[in-house]
Amino acid sequence: MKEIKPSCHPEGVYSGKRACYELGICYKTLTKYKNMGLIKAINPGNRYRLKYSGQAIIDCWLSFSKL
Repeated sequence: MKEIKPSCHPEGVYSGKRACYELGICYKTLTKYKNMGLIKAINPGNRYRLKYSGQAIIDCWLSFSKL
């Protein structure tokens, strides 16, 4: 995970690939975080092309930066 806060806009909508880039993780780790409830997709019904809000990405980063 990156040490620098993600530069995404809180009201933006981002693909899984972009969420991984902003967090500095791989897609497999993003899936693990999603299954653990650390980040939530905004379209959970579409399991093939999940989208994440910028606020969800920032919240996920903040939860790990406190450790």
